[in-house]
Amino acid sequence: MNNNVQTGRLSKMWWLPMITGLICIGLGVWTLFDPSQSIPIFAITFAAVMLAAGFAQLMSCIFMARVGASWGWSLVIALLDIIAGVWLLTLPEAVLTTTFIYIIAIWILVVAINAVLEATAMSSHSPVALVLMLILLVATIAFAVIFLSNPILSGMTAWLWLGLSLISFGIYRLFLASRIRSLRNFRHY
Repeated sequence: MNNNVQTGRLSKMWWLPMITGLICIGLGVWTLFDPSQSIPIFAITFAAVMLAAGFAQLMSCIFMARVGASWGWSLVIALLDIIAGVWLLTLPEAVLTTTFIYIIAIWILVVAINAVLEATAMSSHSPVALVLMLILLVATIAFAVIFLSNPILSGMTAWLWLGLSLISFGIYRLFLASRIRSLRNFRHY
């Protein structure tokens, strides 16, 4: 498959990072303006989604086993998701909220580091865009590290660091979506 076909397929998926970016920005703003309501709801939703994802992954494993595909690691991930989802949903709300804040801070850190790879993959299409995307990702990583480096001090301001991390990551995703969308005009010869 040549680069034009791959680029064309990628450019058709521009709306995925746009949606995740808008969701991250919305959740970040909600966290900044109403942390007492948003964080417990996020925590319960996160646990429920993790449980649902585990069951969906388990169903996928059953299908893959029937067609003879490799499914071992998928089964392990499915079981871990189910166990983690059940465990989180059985925690008291205060403990769940605290646990969620740490989990989401680590998740933001991991996806921001992974997003550095996305940004560098786009560097051949727009070097200037790479610099802007990397600045947003460094800010996202910094906000997550600030929280994780001193959780006791950050405990009172966890909502602030969480909100800022989500907003900066959301802006990065919107910028990535615009760069991916512009690939439809790019021809690699």
